[in-house]
Amino acid sequence: MTTSQRPARATHARVGLFVFAVAIAIAVYAARPTRLPVTGDEPHYLIMADGLLSDHSFDLRNAYAREARTHTLYGGPLDPHVFISDHRWAPYHAPGLAILLAWPLAAGGSAGAKIALCLLAGLLPVALVGWFDRKMSHATAAWLTIGVTVALPFGFGASQVYPDLVAGVASIVLVLWLIECAPGSRRRAAWLTFWMGAGALPWLNVKFLATTIIFALGGLSAAWRTGRNGTWKAAVTTCASVAVGPLALAGLHFWGVGSLFGPRGRAELTTSFSRAAMMFLGLHLDQSQGLFLQHPLMLAGLVAWPAFARLRPRLAMFWLALYASLMVPNSLELARFGVGGPVGRFAWSALWLWAIPLGFVVGAHHDAVGRWVKPAVVGSLVYQALLAVRWLPDLGVLFPRLEEQLSARDSLFPIGVRYALPSFYFWDFSSYWTYLPNVAAYSIVGALVIVGVRLSRLSRPPAPCYH
Repeated sequence: MTTSQRPARATHARVGLFVFAVAIAIAVYAARPTRLPVTGDEPHYLIMADGLLSDHSFDLRNAYAREARTHTLYGGPLDPHVFISDHRWAPYHAPGLAILLAWPLAAGGSAGAKIALCLLAGLLPVALVGWFDRKMSHATAAWLTIGVTVALPFGFGASQVYPDLVAGVASIVLVLWLIECAPGSRRRAAWLTFWMGAGALPWLNVKFLATTIIFALGGLSAAWRTGRNGTWKAAVTTCASVAVGPLALAGLHFWGVGSLFGPRGRAELTTSFSRAAMMFLGLHLDQSQGLFLQHPLMLAGLVAWPAFARLRPRLAMFWLALYASLMVPNSLELARFGVGGPVGRFAWSALWLWAIPLGFVVGAHHDAVGRWVKPAVVGSLVYQALLAVRWLPDLGVLFPRLEEQLSARDSLFPIGVRYALPSFYFWDFSSYWTYLPNVAAYSIVGALVIVGVRLSRLSRPPAPCYH
């Protein structure tokens, strides 16, 4: 091990332990059963996990019968989320999350499942700090990792039994491997792991099939650009394995409901552009659901994006396709913002992709912008602390009340403030276009993009890697 590797690994360990401690402490405190029983779709994922462990089957009849007798996981009457066909109770939800949580559920009940999700979420800071450290100084990488991860979507979302954050963590790990390792990887085992990981995403939710396709195209493109060498051969000889996950899921769907696409279909998607646009914009800008309101530091990624596109144009196009694959399907769902799940969860699968343009630009122009990272992160942590003052005492703030009136709807902000903030809870699906706080939000986003474009034109060619 070289001298430079030792402090890098020490930095990784310190940052990883710090973020683990923060995330687990907040998530376990916030989501302990006495404060927040499992709710929404959570008990259905846990009942599916119990069925897999106890019955070794995706037929959930016995699992729901046990829960009706014991009330172990939910504590009250529960309408099964199943599709009944030929006396089978096939799961309505994708089974990937239940498979991951089966053993933690057996070991520690619903609390064990939530803690396991927190530990799984810990892969996010570990992956990010390792990648940032290749681009910038150790200190800057550590500060940026803390700022990117210590936020409401991570500190609370890590404990929630939904597939969105898990998909977001998996996507970041896959895309960072594709950026850093794929061009030089000649190991079939590494490529096989990448393909299988990408192919497993639809097991978390069938909507991630589009993301699997984008990863497959991105992997082949990355290997092709290396030329006809060992990397290309390793990628091509293993690439068919990306289909294992989708094909196996199609088989499960056919067994359960007689359709390759499962119980969920086009009837659950809107055909209205204005409605879909409201959901898409709301997932970015709404005062409760919006990722930029839950985690404003990601606005720096928006500013950095034009320079990122200039530095890595092909990667920027891949980034756009990947981001769209994660955000657009959620915008099309008739279940507005996921209905009963925690606010903003439909954006959690894509939120941390904004760390990629931010990392590239901070790394390429470290001397110019590196000194601003620490103050920006401190500001972000202060903002997150102010949000926590509101949501930690009252976790009901983090679950939707889908009402148009600002005084009745959910919001991360007090009533006196929310009238000045963007809102995308208009059920005519058109008034949001001209609502003044929304217009102001559109203007701010447009101004930030323009600033990013101007800065990208003024910037000099990137310096070599910092280390």
